[in-house]
Amino acid sequence: MLKETIARRYTAALFALAKEAGSAEATAQELDSFVGALDKEPSAREFYASPVVDRGEKVELLRASLASRMSELTYNFIVLLVRKRRENLIYTIARQMHEMLDADQGNTVASIATHKPLHPDELAELARRLSHVYKRKIIPQGRVDESLLGGVVVQMGDTYVDASVAGKLEEIRRHLLSGVEAATATSPNGKTSA
Repeated sequence: MLKETIARRYTAALFALAKEAGSAEATAQELDSFVGALDKEPSAREFYASPVVDRGEKVELLRASLASRMSELTYNFIVLLVRKRRENLIYTIARQMHEMLDADQGNTVASIATHKPLHPDELAELARRLSHVYKRKIIPQGRVDESLLGGVVVQMGDTYVDASVAGKLEEIRRHLLSGVEAATATSPNGKTSA
């Protein structure tokens, strides 16, 4: 959680500068390309993330390999992370940039978990209904959660909707228990109401 909070500060600063320059989407894409390159080359990822490699050496390698391939803003930001010893935040920042882009465009990404993969038409229909309910454009990201018996679980930022079979059974259990508690409650004269 602390990592998310620290990364959010860096992301917000980068997003503000990129938006001011009219390059927010391009900056997010450049970050995606950088983390994609790190993913493809484990030795580069280890070098970049290593706390024992000299920062000057990292900056020099980044200058040689990135300075001519990306915008000055993105390049300087990646170098800043190295100088501040925050290289480990790059993946989180890349993800958060997309979240900020979506929020800026009035879009909300919804993680939609089901027991089996949804057909694209079903996913689109669910997104349409959610967009209608929440009065904003919902971008669905379907995922499979085999622990679900059936139904669907939707996560949109801080909003969590559990319409799974297990969630409904838990809701029924709580309702039944609250009914039992109410039935056995005592009246003001000390007698039970049941």
